[in-house]
Amino acid sequence: MPKPDFTDYEKRLSADHEHRCRALLTTQLIWRICRTRKCGRDRACTGAMLVSSHQDSKVRVQREIGLSGHACARLPACLANAQEPAFQIFERIMDELQKYQIEHPEYRLPKFDRCLKGRQSPQGLPNP
Repeated sequence: MPKPDFTDYEKRLSADHEHRCRALLTTQLIWRICRTRKCGRDRACTGAMLVSSHQDSKVRVQREIGLSGHACARLPACLANAQEPAFQIFERIMDELQKYQIEHPEYRLPKFDRCLKGRQSPQGLPNP
């Protein structure tokens, strides 16, 4: 039996995961204490995404259902390097945000969306 192709599905999962993480850190004003200069300049969480050991259990769950696990392996740099108590607080607030987004699907962060769009080149070319 051929293995199903999850590449598009995993891309969507990865984009949603990144958007939720960055949205939460932006709304909680984490960029004020984040050491990434880019986040401070943008006044939003727009820095690098790094693979984090905090996500090992979620990666394992995704692999058990047949996915690669790459969709949830990365976190924003400030959170990827955070201590465990800070990460536990993040997870608790993330659960609350996900419940809120399910109840209010029209909820958007226009400022955050503008920050990300401003960093993309119009024709998919790399920024100079």
